[in-house]
Amino acid sequence: MTDWLSSGTWHFDDLARKRMESAIEFVKGEKILDVGCRDGTFSIELAKRNPRMTVHGFDSDASSIEWANAHAPENATFFVDDVLNPKLPWDGQYDSVVCMETLEHLPPDRVEDTHERLLAFLRPGGRLVVSIPANSHISDPDHKQTFYREILHGQKGLVWSKTCPHLWMMYRVEK
Repeated sequence: MTDWLSSGTWHFDDLARKRMESAIEFVKGEKILDVGCRDGTFSIELAKRNPRMTVHGFDSDASSIEWANAHAPENATFFVDDVLNPKLPWDGQYDSVVCMETLEHLPPDRVEDTHERLLAFLRPGGRLVVSIPANSHISDPDHKQTFYREILHGQKGLVWSKTCPHLWMMYRVEK
């Protein structure tokens, strides 16, 4: 395992590292999009490990995106955008779309629409990777929704990560 690069503006500990390693295991293809990428910690590591990949990330926090671009390898680029109202044309371009620790920050009535939008960013046969805090891990007062594994059971095509730490739930679905 390499030393992960992070801005230090959020709590990046061993459990967060394990969660991100689990997401790396789920990623497939050569063109990757990280939605809600924060400071690009995950995307920068993914791009460093896979120089043939093209990795894009976006977040609504301009200062985080500025930091990410300043530290990005050549195959990673970051943008300011908003998943609820995207301004850039993301649709149909990516082999994998990763969305970690983002859906719980959205208004509950926007989660399903956002999930559909994330799927739209994928090429046919692409893979969506999502992680959300488990209902037992509500660590941020900005969380607007709590997710329960039981609610997600039975979703068509959903595959759970077996390596993601128990504080989070991680799944993937194919388009």
